[in-house]
Amino acid sequence: MLAVFLALTMLLISTSGCIGLLQGREFMEHLRGDVKQDTDIQTTAIEHYFSNAEVNVEWNEKFTIDSEVTRIGVYFKTEMAGEIIRDLAPAIFDIREVEVTIRDPNGKIEYNATHDTTKSAPYVLIEPELGGKFVSGEWDIEVVGTGGGFLTEQDNFLLSVDVTRTCTIYPQDDVCVVD
Repeated sequence: MLAVFLALTMLLISTSGCIGLLQGREFMEHLRGDVKQDTDIQTTAIEHYFSNAEVNVEWNEKFTIDSEVTRIGVYFKTEMAGEIIRDLAPAIFDIREVEVTIRDPNGKIEYNATHDTTKSAPYVLIEPELGGKFVSGEWDIEVVGTGGGFLTEQDNFLLSVDVTRTCTIYPQDDVCVVD
């Protein structure tokens, strides 16, 4: 900052009046740097380890979508303990499952998946509407799960929803600002 101050002082001393201020302003703008575009990712995650027997447990989360959102990605993974003995007692172990539903503000289902075994679904991108934009507002995540656990053997799941927005980085702040 000292070098900038000295350079500006010398520039202002060598010129006078409004023309000198204009040149000083242009010089300072040049030193500041360029505005850059980047992305900001906000993640909503729901993770749960079942203890004992839990039947139809519900989780409800919300996330906000606006006109700056460029991508929505979903990752869903389940681990069901005791997969080896599943065939021995299917009446007990076949009731375990986790269902995920994501709805837009209009109630339209944008993502739906059910896992009843250990499974990792591929990372899924939710498609925007015809205009290339997502429906703005509060989106709902609903999870209903039935599972169990004993000591270190626990059914569990992880759901992660990534919302990517475009943002502007101003050189003075070096912070991603969503416009």
